[in-house]
Amino acid sequence: MSAVSRLDPGRPIRTGANLTPMIDMTFLLVVFFVLVSRITAVEQVPMELPVPTDPASNPPDDAPRIVVNLAAGGPSDPRSVTLDQTAYGLDPDGLRHLELELRSRLTNSPEIQVNLRADRRLDYALVAPVIDAIARSGTGTGRPDGVRVNLVVMNEHENGATP
Repeated sequence: MSAVSRLDPGRPIRTGANLTPMIDMTFLLVVFFVLVSRITAVEQVPMELPVPTDPASNPPDDAPRIVVNLAAGGPSDPRSVTLDQTAYGLDPDGLRHLELELRSRLTNSPEIQVNLRADRRLDYALVAPVIDAIARSGTGTGRPDGVRVNLVVMNEHENGATP
């Protein structure tokens, strides 16, 4: 017998559920999904990715990754490389800063992969220095094979083409 019914035996016992912890958990889930959606939105800079003619491309795995975006700018828009909403110029100084930032991240997480998303409208002459900067960022990080650069392409199924 509970202490309440011993004090007043004629009074009915009220039981109920406390919804406060459930409401707290719901708000925590909402905050979590908002943050996760922002993180994935940072990686998805709008651009036209290349469409491979060879179906030997592999879908991305679930390994931790860094996404480097190289979008094509308009005639008056300077081109730049972005990494987590930070823009780096395509000049030697900007590429050196990108290389240093990547090197610090690769040193902290040796298992991380680097994905390069380059707009298909860009000339290779603009993409090559970025690939070189990513490759140089692996020096001094303890990676025996260097940095693996995954070139992100548009899958035919994602592009709306029929299989």
